Amino acid sequence: MKKIVALVIASLVSFALYAQAADKVSEIISAREASYGQAAYLACCARGTVKNEAGYEDALNVLKEKGFADSSVNASDKITMKELAKVCSYTWKIEGSLMCKLVGSPRYIFRQMKADEVIDVSADPMGVPSGRNLLAVITDCIDRYQVKDGEDK
Repeated sequence: MKKIVALVIASLVSFALYAQAADKVSEIISAREASYGQAAYLACCARGTVKNEAGYEDALNVLKEKGFADSSVNASDKITMKELAKVCSYTWKIEGSLMCKLVGSPRYIFRQMKADEVIDVSADPMGVPSGRNLLAVITDCIDRYQVKDGEDK
């Protein structure tokens, strides 16, 4: 009997955690302008450096520690497409152009992601993506740059 009760409680806790992650994704999709915290959360979850239960600040702090976000940035600050490209480069290995490899600046990463059709070719590097666009870029990064088991990229 104790095992059944423990199993039910564990199931309820895990459902609550997954519901929290789904709430965050719903919040991100409905955002008119994506924030640094939202981008950091999606990128860090994809990389596995934060858990789904983590907050936007926690994810942004990981990026700050690794040098992929400026120390003065807050989780609620709006993120530009160029800065989003830099955040994506934390999670995925984005290669291509010589300048992207040599310099690794957000400008060249952004241009490479446009060339790879991960970012729309008409996107402005200083434009702020909507939450839906942010999720689309992250999803395209997973499709394009994620190394799958048995693959060598």
